[in-house]
Amino acid sequence: MQGQPAAPLPKTIGHADRRWLFKGLGLTIVVIALALIFSMINPRFATITNFANVLTQASYYIIIAVGMTFVITSAGIDLSVGSLLALVTVIGFDLIKDGMHPLLGVVIMFALGGGIGGLTGLLIAFVKIPPFIATLAMMVSLRGLALLHSAGNMHYGLPSSLTWLGQGSLLGIPVPVIIAFVFAIFGGWLFNHTKFGLHVRAIGGNREAARLAGVPVNVIEVLVYVLMGLVTALGGLIMIARIDSTQATIGTAMEIHVIAAVIIGGTSLFGGSGTVYGTVLGALLLSMMTNALVIAGVDYFWQLVVMGVIVLIAVAIGNLRERRIPSLSQVLRRSSE
Repeated sequence: MQGQPAAPLPKTIGHADRRWLFKGLGLTIVVIALALIFSMINPRFATITNFANVLTQASYYIIIAVGMTFVITSAGIDLSVGSLLALVTVIGFDLIKDGMHPLLGVVIMFALGGGIGGLTGLLIAFVKIPPFIATLAMMVSLRGLALLHSAGNMHYGLPSSLTWLGQGSLLGIPVPVIIAFVFAIFGGWLFNHTKFGLHVRAIGGNREAARLAGVPVNVIEVLVYVLMGLVTALGGLIMIARIDSTQATIGTAMEIHVIAAVIIGGTSLFGGSGTVYGTVLGALLLSMMTNALVIAGVDYFWQLVVMGVIVLIAVAIGNLRERRIPSLSQVLRRSSE
């Protein structure tokens, strides 16, 4: 009602996930237990080299999943990350191979990622297209643009200054792992200790209440997708630096892996609450499972089956945790009424 003051936002900056350690304790135990089980089943899994490989493989998923944590916490979704990664990497790679300075090529990759993310955010926040539909359309369109640009060609041969980001090491630690965990720390700070993070959680929890409390809902929503575009470009940069190549089909189905990591980590699929720490654990768990399946010689198509089952289980557990699935006693009570 006009003239009635809006309720103030809860003072939760710095306390949004005060119990993050306890929330993530169960998942931490699961990750450690799985690592021990995989090591006992196959000794090749337990080598230092393989653990470094698992962490390196998880690095770009961690980065992109941290961005997806903000998106899902705001009650959104982004199905276009794989296609966006393909587009920015084929364009950036092509520019650098044609003689552009690597730094400028990287800047263009980030500008393209952030700009397309901003466009997606505008469609959602101001045109009022549902996030699922908007990002689904972007997923198809961006993949088509990537295919048009590269015509199915493989791009390879980055300068050593860029491949170092994916293949180098510092004090024996792979550079991608360092970048991923530094970014995860930054993402946790941004999520839990800034007004931006508070506003993201407020929008996901109750959009109208957030608007009445003075949160610039549309602006924050656009910024969330800009952030998603930027982290996708960063993850893509590390990925292509690691494999020293890219093509228009890179990143296919990446959104499934990333969303699964976020949901497994404990972020609510319905918005309002999330945890960057849990997201990191979720990405690690999925990379460990993928690595263990590869070592065991499991066919790639069966790996996809396992990934789909994990997503279903993660969402079901999330619904149980949020009491969206009635308990047996509730079902019996309702049936007797």
